[in-house]
Amino acid sequence: MIPRRFLYTLVLALPILIVTFGVVLGASALASGLGDAAGSRGLFWIAIGALLLMIIDAVLLLIVLGIRALEEPPDEPNS
Repeated sequence: MIPRRFLYTLVLALPILIVTFGVVLGASALASGLGDAAGSRGLFWIAIGALLLMIIDAVLLLIVLGIRALEEPPDEPNS
């Protein structure tokens, strides 16, 4: 059985990672526009890391929800 706390963590982490990705990627574009190539490149790779964490989180969430759906008893048809 998968703990509900783990499921809450996955669900709440997804929007946080989406916002983090967008903000850091925007900061990277801003740094690039200001001429800071090193800062732009660093922020870009941080954004890519957030994107990878977001993908991992989405896959784990899909797996956990699938396992929880298989654990539930099947619905009985009304006779």
